[in-house]
Amino acid sequence: MNTGQAIREQGPARLPGQGGVTLLATVLIFSPLLQWLHLTVLSYFTLLEPPFTTSRGIVLAMQLFFAPGNILAVALGVGLTRRSEWSRRIVRALSLLAFGVAALQLGIQVATWRFDSNALLAGTTLIFTAVYVWYFGRPHVKQQFQARPHLARMDQATPEATAAAPSKPKHSRAVLICACVEILLGIAAIAVLWHLHDMFGATPLLDVGDGPGVADADGLVKMFVFVSLALLMSPHVLTTTASIGLLFGRATTNLARRYALIACWSAVGCLLLAAWLVERPGFAFDTRSARVLVAFCTFSLVWHLCFLYVVARAQPPANAQPARRKTTR
Repeated sequence: MNTGQAIREQGPARLPGQGGVTLLATVLIFSPLLQWLHLTVLSYFTLLEPPFTTSRGIVLAMQLFFAPGNILAVALGVGLTRRSEWSRRIVRALSLLAFGVAALQLGIQVATWRFDSNALLAGTTLIFTAVYVWYFGRPHVKQQFQARPHLARMDQATPEATAAAPSKPKHSRAVLICACVEILLGIAAIAVLWHLHDMFGATPLLDVGDGPGVADADGLVKMFVFVSLALLMSPHVLTTTASIGLLFGRATTNLARRYALIACWSAVGCLLLAAWLVERPGFAFDTRSARVLVAFCTFSLVWHLCFLYVVARAQPPANAQPARRKTTR
């Protein structure tokens, strides 16, 4: 009986190579930013290949940020930080595929001796994908991703240690304060959307003057922009729901962490879209509304990063009720 208590007090040993996994996962999470920096510097020395030939600044950042491949890379990077075994396998498979494609592109350019701006990108991709395939196939790295389920089974095998533990409060005070602020942020998101709806209804968005069909085109563009902004701000509804669960003592900590990660990504996307609307020629986006939107998204990004830090340090309470899941038989 004392063996289980001793195991829990000792805690899991730190596995070797955890810093390498975190570093490679961080590279995946920030891959849109790294690609933007790479292409921005490269554009000053050579002509970029399609579809980035005429893209610069905010337009290039939006192309890279909303690219499906980069969205998948960010999601897999988050999965690697959580030591998900499926994320490790998918990263290895996709890295092997990208390695083959990059090697083919680079090989064709070497064989024909005709190099373009994609040669440097293909060479960089070749090196990075080779590192990912090699590193995530090493035995001690695989052990990290298999350690989490093993520890969970060990905790289930020692119920007497859990029963002997003293009763804890449902959630720490820091988590409850963060949950309250998160709910207020969700209400603020609704207020910002309401303000944008009134602004789009009162002022035109297209700055092309009067003419046949201009009103219909302006209404279509305003609807598209408003729906895009609403979708980018919708993760605040998810974080608010998880925060309400925290206030009621539900075990929604993991849900709050996942939704906060999505909110961080959507806040960056909303900032890029707002900057594009302000700088885009032919658009008359309201300056005051742009400032409100930028201020809200900036605060949301900084706050959700702090929220992730607080929630990650908080341990799940012993007497918290598990989140309900619908099951079908």
